Amino acid sequence: MPKGYFKPFTEAQEEHIKNEYLNKPVKRLADELNASYGRIMRFLKNNGLEIPKEVIKQRKLDSRKKKGDIPFNKGKKQEEYMSLDAIERTKATRFKKGRLPHNYVNGEHKDKDGYVLKTLGEGKKTLKHRQEWEKRYGKIPDKHILKCKSENIDNCDPSNWELMSMIENMYRNSKHDYPKEIIPSLVLVKNIENQINSIENE
Repeated sequence: MPKGYFKPFTEAQEEHIKNEYLNKPVKRLADELNASYGRIMRFLKNNGLEIPKEVIKQRKLDSRKKKGDIPFNKGKKQEEYMSLDAIERTKATRFKKGRLPHNYVNGEHKDKDGYVLKTLGEGKKTLKHRQEWEKRYGKIPDKHILKCKSENIDNCDPSNWELMSMIENMYRNSKHDYPKEIIPSLVLVKNIENQINSIENE
């Protein structure tokens, strides 16, 4: 069909849409009529046909993977669910045995947040700035974190990091923008409140 050419629905196609739009997802109707999703939606709108919200919600629920669902390719060989051409195309992007990730350098790479991860072997990793801190100052206490003093989180030297409690970090990041001078007092009050609550609960 030439670009820009519009072929209207036939009467039979229009009747099919009107009879089935509540029974079938719009995408399936579009596939059946070799039309676009948007075209079906425009037809419904122009004809005052609306899909109820509860129907849309149920269709979304039905389309989700459910606990216990078995993958379509479970227990099958690749050639049983892919064409030979498709299998050949996958070879170019396959991860080769022994190949390291592009961001892996001398046992280090970055996580999704940009922090440097150190490989420990046997599939174990740790944040490098935490490792360097504990080498110099000992184990980081429970409910404490390390906060970068600068914008450079690549600098894992302990001098670039500050140890603080999660409570202090909470106040520092609060939308109330507390003055730095009063944060220690707020932390102290919060710790006292937590101790009181702990005693009362016991």
